[in-house]
Amino acid sequence: MNGKRQKSDEQESCSKTIRILSIYDILNRGNTVNKQQAAVKFSVSDKAIQRDLDDLRAYLDIKSLDEGSYNATIDYNRVNRGYTLNQGSTWLTQEEVLVIAKVLLESRAFSKSELNLLLDKLIAQCLPDTRKHVTEVIQNERFHYLPVAHGQPLLHKIWDVSLAIREHRKVEITYLKPGSSTSISRKLEPCGLIFAEFYFYLIAYIKGLGHDFPTTYRLDRIQSYFLTNQHFRIPEVNRFEEGEFRKRVQFMRAGRLMRITFRFWGPSLDAVLDRLPTAHVIGWDENKAIVEAEVFGDGIKMWLLSQAEFLEVLKPETFRQEMKDTLLRMINNYGRLV
Repeated sequence: MNGKRQKSDEQESCSKTIRILSIYDILNRGNTVNKQQAAVKFSVSDKAIQRDLDDLRAYLDIKSLDEGSYNATIDYNRVNRGYTLNQGSTWLTQEEVLVIAKVLLESRAFSKSELNLLLDKLIAQCLPDTRKHVTEVIQNERFHYLPVAHGQPLLHKIWDVSLAIREHRKVEITYLKPGSSTSISRKLEPCGLIFAEFYFYLIAYIKGLGHDFPTTYRLDRIQSYFLTNQHFRIPEVNRFEEGEFRKRVQFMRAGRLMRITFRFWGPSLDAVLDRLPTAHVIGWDENKAIVEAEVFGDGIKMWLLSQAEFLEVLKPETFRQEMKDTLLRMINNYGRLV
């Protein structure tokens, strides 16, 4: 008799556990739990469902204490005539989901399958009654989405690289340089991961060459990689900071750090200051701004040339001469000018 009662108690406990988890799953999806309908569905009384809701409230209170910033409550919704989970700021609003989706679409960084996966999961995070609106607003852009040419899946590679950076693990890669038909092998000490100009980049020091300045590797051009169990240490004085690097690099063409000065008289000085976060106006020459900036590498030359006749490099003199030489080669591309 006691064995049968114990088995019955275990079944009831298991049934209650499944019921509570099912109710929590319904709430967590943003749907409403009607107490009477739930009682019929699970073949229990209204009071049993009420006790389940009270148990879930107690669980959320404990979770809130453990996680600090988490604050969720189960409240009665008179309009829907049932209980809903109010997760406060942990729900993404339709405005937040929309702007993130727009950025993802504009990036063109992911294959179409990865983008669709990201968008579906992103839209599922906002409140149920706003999902349709967000879906319809991005529908046309999503249909016509065209990823960059490489078309490779990147999510797992991005995650693995981030682990290597966080754990200071050396990485061995085979890499295909632009314009090359054969790959090269490198042993790297990874220090940063950045997205810029349609692509993700691994920022790393080449093993054995010191930590004066890092090299950039486009993630989609890494043909194979292996995270070793060897760890490395970069002196604090040489510690790489992704945010500071991003301020000083253009088109992800790394190199030595230099300070440049140029004269600018184009239509939008604000666009220059936005493009070069380290830039600031140090003076004026009539209506022309004198701008100084600290930058990495060769990418800055590409950007300066894009400003056409509205910009003149002043310092350093070696860089000014380099700009002149480049412009002369550009003129030669067009033959004799009349």
